[in-house]
Parts: sequence; structure tokens; C-alpha cells
Amino acid sequence: MSEMNIDQFLEAAPPCEADESIVEKRKIKPIPKIINDRYKIKRVLGVGGMGVVYQVDDLLLKSIGLEQSEMAIKVLSSEATTFHDAELLLVNEYQQANELHHPNIVPIQHLALCNDSQQPFLIMPIIKGELLSLLLDSPFESIPTAARLKYAFVLINCVIHCHKRGVIHGDLKPSNILISDTNELYLFDFSISRNINPQKNNFAINFNQVHAWSSDYAAPEVQQGNAPTIKSDLYSLSILLYKLLLDTHPYQQKEETLDSRTKEQQKIHQLLRQAMSPISAERHLNFKALNILIKENLKQQTTSKKIPMLQKVSSVFSRNKNVST
Repeated sequence: MSEMNIDQFLEAAPPCEADESIVEKRKIKPIPKIINDRYKIKRVLGVGGMGVVYQVDDLLLKSIGLEQSEMAIKVLSSEATTFHDAELLLVNEYQQANELHHPNIVPIQHLALCNDSQQPFLIMPIIKGELLSLLLDSPFESIPTAARLKYAFVLINCVIHCHKRGVIHGDLKPSNILISDTNELYLFDFSISRNINPQKNNFAINFNQVHAWSSDYAAPEVQQGNAPTIKSDLYSLSILLYKLLLDTHPYQQKEETLDSRTKEQQKIHQLLRQAMSPISAERHLNFKALNILIKENLKQQTTSKKIPMLQKVSSVFSRNKNVST
């Protein structure tokens, strides 16, 4: 496998005064079916605005008899390669993700270079499941309330971990969250993320040039071309949690929806709205209060599931008593 040489991207970078609005289209060689004589592509797992994720077989691991030879690799999409310094998206993702160590954040195991296409790619563990965006918008099934509460609690703790480690995700949205077949939530895609420490942003993208965010979740200042901050992450997170916990986008709901909510839902509404101010300095999200509220609601959901069973048992005993008399 070819190791990624970071310096080659720095040396190839044009001077800062170059006109970034003019991007010359480059001819990019396609990714081969077997990358570097090791990773055999099996199928596409997902396609985003900036990248494509494939399921691959690690032929080296498979040759020595290891069962866990399936991996996931991420390459740039054909659209992304037209952007200036597009390769740095994956370099930046590798750098920022390696600051994180959380069981519900998808780790990146390696950054490598494809010998044939000379394009970088990321190697990650494969997690089978569905994107949260597909589950939220599915017309066939709805996510149970208890599951929504659990996902929200885990997501909050993922973002807290990111911020404590100095990483701003920058693109929090349902399509960057995976719900595994074992019903666990995983946060991924740090390609446009940034670090609080400017010295760790050597490969971060220019937001005036690449618009990779979603307008439904991105903060106003990000949509205007500014780099994301902790405050813009709070904005995106609050809208995402609103959609997850209250089953609607805060700016796409009807007035009658607000009137029909329970007291607990009203409390969630009030807490999340505090982080949705168009002015970043006025945003605040009380994680402690929100987590307590989620735990209380989750406890109520667990209790309510037990009551019918208790009633059923009591009914059986009552019938048996009547028969015996």
C-alpha cells in the first residue's frame, strides 16, 4: 500500500492569490475494482455531495483466514474532484477524526493513496445499517419514541466529545448519522470539520469555495460562506434533535402542532429553540437540562411498556380466581 505523503499536497498547492472562482477541470482516473492489489470493491454503500463510500474485501486479511475482512473505503466523488484542493477534504477528515476516541463516532483507520488514480482514500470499519435521514423520512415505518430518545442522548454525547477534543463537526445532519443493525447510533463524515486550534487546520477547506453543507441544518453564517464554529454546531445539532425528538423541522411545522404537544415536548421545544438564534453569540444549549429531560422521558417510556404486561398478568390472576371459586 502507498502511504499518503501530506507534503505533496502542500507543494502542489497554488499561491493564495490565485483566483479561486476559476477551477480548471481535471481528468481523474477512475478507482479500479481492486485498489492497490488489496481492496476489492464489492458495492456502493453511500454517495454524498463530496464522497463515495464502498464496501470492500481486504484481500490480505482474507488470505490469512481472518473473518473480519470486510472494510469500508471513502473516495472523493466526481463532483468533489473539480474543486480546488479537493484532495485535502480527505486529509482534513483523517486529521480531525483522529483527535476523537468515542465508541459512537466512526473511526478512520488509515489514509492511503490509490496507485492507479493517484487519489487519496480513507479506510474505515464497516458498520451495517441505515442512514438516520432515510429512517426519519420513511413512509413505511416510524422510529419508536424510546429509540428516538436513545439516539438523541448518544448524539449529544458525541458532539460534546468532539467539542471537548477541539473538533467542530461543521456538517451535523441526519445523512451523516448511521443507525446500525444493532440499533446503535454512529456519527461520521468529518470532511469539512475544523479544529478550535488554528494550527490543526492546515488542510481545512475554504468555505467560500466549497458549499458542502445542507441548508436545512447549516447555521446562517455557514451558509454565508463563513467557517463553522462551536456555535454553528449547536445550531445544527438543535435542529437535528428537534427533528429527531419532535418529528418535524422547526421551520417547517404548522402552528397547530405546537398546541397539541405534551408538557415534556414543550420543554424540549424551549430548550432547543435557545440554540437556533440567527445571531451566533446568542445561542445557548443547556446539555445538562436536555439530557435530564431525555432520561426522564425514556424512563416514562420504559414504565409505560411495563404497565400493559402488569395489567395482563393481573387479569389472568383474576380470571383464575373466578374459575376456582
